[in-house]
Amino acid sequence: MQKEFKTLKQQIEILKNRGMTIKDEDKTKKYLLSNNYYNIINGYSKPFLKEKSEYLSGTSFNKVSKLYFFDGEIKQTLLNAILCAEHHLKSSFAYHFGEAHRHKPESYLDVSAYNHKFSSDIAYIITKLNRIIRLNQHYPNNAIYHYKEKYGFVPIWVLVDFLDFGDLYTLIKISPISIQNKIARDMTEFIHKNHINTTEYYAPATMLSMIKNIHETRNICAHNKRLIYFKCRADSTFWAPLHTKFNITNNDSRNSVYTTFLSLQCFISDTEFAQLNNTFRKRIRNVLGKHLKTIEVNKILRSLGFPDNWQNLPKIPQ
Repeated sequence: MQKEFKTLKQQIEILKNRGMTIKDEDKTKKYLLSNNYYNIINGYSKPFLKEKSEYLSGTSFNKVSKLYFFDGEIKQTLLNAILCAEHHLKSSFAYHFGEAHRHKPESYLDVSAYNHKFSSDIAYIITKLNRIIRLNQHYPNNAIYHYKEKYGFVPIWVLVDFLDFGDLYTLIKISPISIQNKIARDMTEFIHKNHINTTEYYAPATMLSMIKNIHETRNICAHNKRLIYFKCRADSTFWAPLHTKFNITNNDSRNSVYTTFLSLQCFISDTEFAQLNNTFRKRIRNVLGKHLKTIEVNKILRSLGFPDNWQNLPKIPQ
């Protein structure tokens, strides 16, 4: 069966028939027109449902839009932290890859620079890197143009800033274990700064599983998709020094926003993580605690994988 097109008036009637209060229909129509009925209602009214087609008593369109607003705020907060992690990883990768190939500045275009068991990934990334250089070398006022004009090549520490997070993840994944180990070693500095005191080896495979889930979460935030109820496709690898500190066992799932949130401690500084943690806490207390009395705050926390009453934990000093 095809889903028939519904006018804004029909959309509002559907919501009212399901028990949603709409005080200002003209304002609601404008909101739906600029934010998409499917995104708002299918995405954010789920916690307000009593049954499949009936809302809890006291549910209003304003409250659903507040949840949509909250989701947008925490996505922006999370994205800012992920961008910091991306920056640190790019810097570490570029340094160690450049160090390993100091006499061949464009070795990133050579298949022999990578782990051959990832042949399809190698072919993809070399094609992608060539395309990035080709598209940018003819336009002045960018670093690729400058290096091509002046030196005839583009070093990895210049090219890395033109890569997206997915490309970075692929490059780290296909790099030799010697380079992966050096990157993981660099990340342990952040781990210790975030008060995860351990001498346990931080394996590249563990690091990559965390980066993969951070990348998936990053795409949700960057493309403004719904963060509540989001799950990564796979669990990150269990790493006792991090997970046991937060009462997460090897048998627990580790694909939620919360476990990705915790993983960021391995890639950002203590100040950066404190800002992320405290801003999340503030958003939950201010938006959910004050404006969404119809549903329990813990219901939303659970949809993100966070423990009940997490927002009441003390702030992290910055």
